Amino acid sequence: MRLSKHAMPVRLALLAAAGMLAAAEPTEESRLLAACQTLRQVPLSAPDLRVLADFARTTEQAPDLRSRAMAAYAAAVLLQGNTNTFARAQQVHRTTFPDDAALLPLTAEQYTAACADCGGGGRRAGTACPACLGRGHIFKLSPLVHTHYTALLEDIAARCRDNADFAARFLEASRETRDDARIERLHALTNQFARRPDLAPALALLDDALAKRAARQLAQEEREARQRAEREVAALRTLAEGPDCTRAIRALRDHLAAHPNEPAALDLQALLEELVAKQERQRLLRNVWTALAVLLGLLAAIPVLRFLLVRQHVRKVGPLPGMGRIDKSAFTDPLSLTAEDSRARVKRKTARIPPPDSTGSTD
Repeated sequence: MRLSKHAMPVRLALLAAAGMLAAAEPTEESRLLAACQTLRQVPLSAPDLRVLADFARTTEQAPDLRSRAMAAYAAAVLLQGNTNTFARAQQVHRTTFPDDAALLPLTAEQYTAACADCGGGGRRAGTACPACLGRGHIFKLSPLVHTHYTALLEDIAARCRDNADFAARFLEASRETRDDARIERLHALTNQFARRPDLAPALALLDDALAKRAARQLAQEEREARQRAEREVAALRTLAEGPDCTRAIRALRDHLAAHPNEPAALDLQALLEELVAKQERQRLLRNVWTALAVLLGLLAAIPVLRFLLVRQHVRKVGPLPGMGRIDKSAFTDPLSLTAEDSRARVKRKTARIPPPDSTGSTD
């Protein structure tokens, strides 16, 4: 937007210059072109010679056309046989356009010849030669004069047509609204008319169009870069919301290392720190659960290991003290008694059951 504001005065000035060129061509140069075309058919047409003289005196016109119009008018005066007027016109042309002296290279040799009556001496029989009036030479045009005059008219006509073509094409280029098409037209115009002295407006308009296109391309590249960065940030956020925290952290670190100054760098850095803290919490929680699982495993393995590794030692118990002095025959094994022996024992209320062979009877 800043570029277009600065370029607006330039564009207005260029359009005004294009309008001036287009307006000048149909009035003055078109009349000059028509006069040259007529003079090629009628070399001494008075109205058309007047057009040449008027154009040469107009200082607002292009100097190259003024110089050639003045030279052509001087050559036409010479064709009419007015050598004195030609000499003055030639001097004025050389004074006004010192760099274009080659446009009027005509000398007295091209329009005079020695008088045949007096042999160039100017006198005959002691008096002035009546043929040359004592000048010793007579007016005689060389064919080179007419050839040079025709060449000047053709050069002026060609330059008028080039100016008309240049003005029309420049106006078309200035009215073109598409930058690429305008640049293409102006490139063709400046290449074809590279030697024109009034090419500055076309070059300035071309520079303006190139600057606008460069600004548009730069804005497009910045917009694409911004959209690409937004897509990358969205992809990183999606990855950060997924289960693979390690991959997300690695991707965030790589992105921040490659784009440290992008607008979303602070948000991505905060997201990275959050993921690192989350990963650290997950690591600590994983370590806690691992330690708890190891502890529970050890608690479950201790009884098994104790059973497998620690054997039970059975102590051998010997007889009670004094058991050796007891008469074992005085005791009766209760399991060896019969039912009758047990009933008899109850009746007698005695803990000792006499052996069967001692009394012969259990009653």
